[in-house]
Amino acid sequence: MNRIHKTAVAVVSTLAFSLGAAAAPAAFAAKPEPCATQQHQVDKATAKLEALTAKFAAHPTQKNQKAKKAQVQRVNRATARLEKCLADQAE
Repeated sequence: MNRIHKTAVAVVSTLAFSLGAAAAPAAFAAKPEPCATQQHQVDKATAKLEALTAKFAAHPTQKNQKAKKAQVQRVNRATARLEKCLADQAE
């Protein structure tokens, strides 16, 4: 092997090992907290409901009331999913 070839092999192998070492901790990363997704959905739906309530307080229309009712249902469903998840974790 000539000198350039040896240098190229050394550089490539160094990069391969460094990338492999950098990817290894990601494989051993901690699992996300159980029910975190459900909690995020409840928080997001509740925030949206509060924003809609504030926005529609000045001008209540039939369309606004329907949108608010739909958001209340989303909050209720997200809360039910969170409660189910928490109950499953308790078992």
